[in-house]
Amino acid sequence: MSSNGSTEVDISLIPEINYNSLNDLWYNPKIEMLIISPNRSDFIDESNRLMEWKNKKGVKTIVLSNFSLYEGRDDAEKIRNMIKSYYEKENIRWVLLAGDAQEDLIPIRKVYNPDVLLYGDGQSEAIPGENYKPTDFYYADLTGSWDSDGDGEEEDGGWGESPRDNLYGLDEISWIPEVYVGRFPADTASELGDMVNKTIKYEKNPDIGDWMNRMLLAGGVSDLSPLEDEAVLTTHIWSNYALNEMEFTHLHRTASPYDPPIPPEPNSQEGLTNTNIRTEMNFGYSTVMVASHGFYTYFQDAYGSIFTDNQAKGLTNDMPFLFYGDACTTSSYDVNDDSIGEILIKQPNTGAIGSIGALRVTWYFEGDTNLEMLNRGNAKLFWKEFFVNEKFQQGKALYDSKVAYINSDYYTKGFGSTIYDFERKNLLTYNLLGDPEVDVYTNIPQQVLNPFNENLYEGQLASITIQDIHNKIIPNARVHFTSSDGKFSTVYADSNGIANFRLPAVANETYNVTITGHNLIPTYFNITALPDTTQPELIGLECIPKNPISSDTIYFNIETSDNYSGINSVFLLLSDDNFENYVYYSTSSDLFDNQNEFTINIDKVKPGEYSYCIISRDYANNSIIFHDNGFKLTIPKPITDYILPVSLILIIGFTGLSIFQIVEGIKKATRIFGYKDNPNNQPD
Repeated sequence: MSSNGSTEVDISLIPEINYNSLNDLWYNPKIEMLIISPNRSDFIDESNRLMEWKNKKGVKTIVLSNFSLYEGRDDAEKIRNMIKSYYEKENIRWVLLAGDAQEDLIPIRKVYNPDVLLYGDGQSEAIPGENYKPTDFYYADLTGSWDSDGDGEEEDGGWGESPRDNLYGLDEISWIPEVYVGRFPADTASELGDMVNKTIKYEKNPDIGDWMNRMLLAGGVSDLSPLEDEAVLTTHIWSNYALNEMEFTHLHRTASPYDPPIPPEPNSQEGLTNTNIRTEMNFGYSTVMVASHGFYTYFQDAYGSIFTDNQAKGLTNDMPFLFYGDACTTSSYDVNDDSIGEILIKQPNTGAIGSIGALRVTWYFEGDTNLEMLNRGNAKLFWKEFFVNEKFQQGKALYDSKVAYINSDYYTKGFGSTIYDFERKNLLTYNLLGDPEVDVYTNIPQQVLNPFNENLYEGQLASITIQDIHNKIIPNARVHFTSSDGKFSTVYADSNGIANFRLPAVANETYNVTITGHNLIPTYFNITALPDTTQPELIGLECIPKNPISSDTIYFNIETSDNYSGINSVFLLLSDDNFENYVYYSTSSDLFDNQNEFTINIDKVKPGEYSYCIISRDYANNSIIFHDNGFKLTIPKPITDYILPVSLILIIGFTGLSIFQIVEGIKKATRIFGYKDNPNNQPD
């Protein structure tokens, strides 16, 4: 340790830098994503390939298949308990269920929800089963009880009951998801491999083209009496959300007098037919929405067919899209391997990168002019979350739109409520087939402009701005570092594209850097941490108060700087014997704050003559002692130390005088009134 004064100080009592928190960030990163696989080696092998890619780009991921080791009445509850255990101790945000919904793979949870029986006016579900409805929302909501009355396995009970059905009048679902869930509905390892391949290619090396900046919307006619045109919804979405983000094609049918406005060029609009929707899908789009009626093998409206399962199977391009199907039952993957949603996600290289659709019957209200209720509200808020709130990761857009729905005016000021089974159904039945973490393209992706334009030093807290090669800021970009000895760290940029990170205090170490984000092609860099051998500097020092007394709390305001690794900690040593002995006080900077100004306070120092010195230490463990002859502190004895002896003398004097006066007074009184006690009335 260096000193800029002549005083020799034994600083062996000063604690060493605690690098545990910093090293923990680099050697023990929190897990961000779980891939849940059936306990079969072929499924695990395919899941591992996706895990390796996720880890390479910086999403810390593990594959789990040992859910049978966890408590639970069935495999679904065991899987959920496994997810909960990792959520509670890690940083889990994403969960991918890598298997179809059969009981022997990754089972889905069926909840008690007799919505069609209660409100369907004699109708029934298209898929048999009127009381129990499937949902993967069970794996996303980790705080709801899902069975607070314990009748989940009973014939006349069920999971996920509403307050009307729960024995205690409680809602068994919390409705606020803790994690974002998607599913690869694979029956075989080969099918799983196809979906893994498509996902890795989409994220790592897509077929780049204008399709990445295009959206396809198709709105049918839901009813001829009363007239219900879904083109009102699709028009609202393109005009309010997509217009400034993507080029689009709007296909529509209308039965009412409603005439959609003509979109500005280069966007297009035309009538919807069974032929042109297939043609447009093959032409290539990044996002696709269809709003109509549906069954597991088709979309249709009051005028007839719109899109079928065979058309889904016949897609031939290598431009997978995010698909949102606003319709009933088009994604019943729990019972049908040939539902449209499952066909789209299973298509190798083509079809969907993510498919959002309903497993069962869904609902809409007639005359919903505000587009806020049930299907229309769900779809509108999904695309609002996606475009306006920039939730481009498909799982995040879906689940956050559910939260937005129950926080909307329709719920908070209107009559929307999860007490109704049809409301619960709509929130539960729309699920994601696909990787929830995938970031969907809204433009042609670019590479990243090199953000490492300045030297970096060991232990340094650095700040970089992530931009693409056209200097466009990339909000929330991911910056991932690895080293040859196993270091692994990921940081995320803020909304302004600024990412902060502190390097380990290791000189001459090289890091591989991968940067990914919305509309980015993964871009790779190498950086080396240079050695920091420069000592900190003392800029300013202030003692408050300037002339302290023993009853004061003394504040030392210290300004010190280090231009490379940054200040780690500051110590103040206080001694009354020229540092043969001393006490020290310390403060330190936050790990992610380049702090230069520090305050150390000392409470009520005993009277005496003191010397003090300042030690400043940086993250590279360079330290220096600042001391000169002016670093003195005099604490005077309190004035009471001088006043007290005099006061005692005076008090004793006054007390003696008072006693004398009292005694003499008693004597005098006795002489005056003595006859009362002296019957002989004789003088003393």
